[in-house]
Amino acid sequence: MLIGALTGGLSNQSFLLESEIGNLVLRINGSDSLLPGANRSDEINIWKAAAKKGIAPPLVFIDPENRYLISTHINNDLPPKPQINAVIVDQAFNLLKSCHQLNIKASSINYHSHIEHYWQLIEAKNQPANPDLIKQRKPIQQTLDALLNSNTPTGICHHDPVTANFVGTPERLYLIDWEYAANGLQVMDYAALATEWQIDDATILDRTDFDPKSLIEAKALYGYLCALWEAATTEA
Repeated sequence: MLIGALTGGLSNQSFLLESEIGNLVLRINGSDSLLPGANRSDEINIWKAAAKKGIAPPLVFIDPENRYLISTHINNDLPPKPQINAVIVDQAFNLLKSCHQLNIKASSINYHSHIEHYWQLIEAKNQPANPDLIKQRKPIQQTLDALLNSNTPTGICHHDPVTANFVGTPERLYLIDWEYAANGLQVMDYAALATEWQIDDATILDRTDFDPKSLIEAKALYGYLCALWEAATTEA
């Protein structure tokens, strides 16, 4: 039985359902919500592996034509500012670490294509682009090249660990929204965590083995991607 629509998703539509096995989430997939090179099969395989490890809510049903999927609903009882709760922050770090340890084959994200995809959307608007974004375009490409040519660890990454994608209670968190998940630079997840959760670099570096320079570069790249996404998706 349909209970109602769920808010928060920007690319897909989600609805809360009541069933004999408990509350479920019906997600109707958006036609253009995936990144360049991504596919639903990878998302579902990563999600299944994450659910098996207790990182993500279990999938209950997957439409063979990838129009929708149904997953277990996780009641969300997090405080408005979860980043000030040490227990929650510790869980967020552990969830990302577990995500990075998933042993599953998946496509690799192409960060260059990701950037160009957003630029194509921006330029298709036929409106003047933000001068700051234009100015950063070449330096950010150089920053990305430096990261890709470094010894920064790679593996399965979530790529969108914003606070809204952590649900549950202060004692038990889950990661949701696996559409951007792919093989990639693990430091990008921590750059997003540092930015979105307002966690200082010292704490990130103390909990990981990343080179400080790599974290700074990843944060710059993440900030640029966020700015591009906003410019690409905001109506004039």
